[in-house]
Amino acid sequence: MTIRRLAALVAVLALAVSGWAHAQVTQRNAQFRLPARYNFRFYHEYPEAARSFYAAHFAHFSVYEMLLDEGPDATDAMSQLEEQIRLYVANPPRLEPPAEIIAPDWSKIAYATGQAMDWTHMLHAQLYDILADDRVQDKKAAGERAIAYYLSNERAAFSTRGYGHTFMLGGGSWAETFVHKYPAINGILWAYHWHHAAVYEAMMEPDSVARRAALERVIRVFHDSVVPNPPSYMPLTAQFAPRFGELWPAAAHIFDNLHMMHDVVNDIMADTRIPPAAKAGEIDRMLRQMQYANQDWVVPPPLPEGAHDHMPMEAMTIPTRLPDGRWLPQGHPQGRRPDMEHTMPSQREETHRREGGR
Repeated sequence: MTIRRLAALVAVLALAVSGWAHAQVTQRNAQFRLPARYNFRFYHEYPEAARSFYAAHFAHFSVYEMLLDEGPDATDAMSQLEEQIRLYVANPPRLEPPAEIIAPDWSKIAYATGQAMDWTHMLHAQLYDILADDRVQDKKAAGERAIAYYLSNERAAFSTRGYGHTFMLGGGSWAETFVHKYPAINGILWAYHWHHAAVYEAMMEPDSVARRAALERVIRVFHDSVVPNPPSYMPLTAQFAPRFGELWPAAAHIFDNLHMMHDVVNDIMADTRIPPAAKAGEIDRMLRQMQYANQDWVVPPPLPEGAHDHMPMEAMTIPTRLPDGRWLPQGHPQGRRPDMEHTMPSQREETHRREGGR
């Protein structure tokens, strides 16, 4: 082979590899949390409460990895995973590993979603830190700065719109697959969604003594009552943390959308009707629906008829503007109840279809 032919072959291979890499490899850029002196304050002041969340993060990503490795019908493996999760609930890990450590194979097919989840867990941590640090005098302003910084990573940030349960109940044919197939693990996950909100509300107490007492009560109730008798629906942040939701309504919506995306991924991964090769694309589609970058033109799906029948009324309240210009987020107990246009869109569409689209 002449040098000229060898050089031409190398050039062709380089172009092929470059094109494959462009088509197949996801950019793996990362952004660190907003630098601030309050960082990690929550962990140092209330280590038991801080560590109490880590089993939830382990559970979410372990479920994804299990369903990827074992396939959607993983009853035996999921039972073993449930035992491990319950051990971590009782004895939480000291640190919170990122998604790529807990679910390395799943992260390869859904890297952007794993990054968005970890990025939002970071915002969770920073707002807990702000509430835990008595040196922060204007907590509202500090929290809004942290939220703005979070939103600056707009591809990894979840929407600040209050979607409630719409995407997890109406986003696709896979909706509610996981809760029906694996109710025990799903109950633990929803118990943790309650726990996140309840800890926020405890952190709204005015001083460290009151906060510590409230946190101890939340952790006790969580272990004694909520985990053994988990919620029958995904809790909304403002429903159980109304003072927190009123202080930072955008954050309440962000966290509800994060939790909803966790459920969406569970359902997609557990649905046998979605071929393995199609799961990554469906997860990515749903992430785009709930990204902050896309919220101005996304139209939420209609809720199936009767979707809220088993939910308390406060879980149905919609974002509500107060006379002084402040907003109460989705799910706030003092928010406005939705009218029929919000609660029965699927019935309207069915009537429209039966009448031939007239």
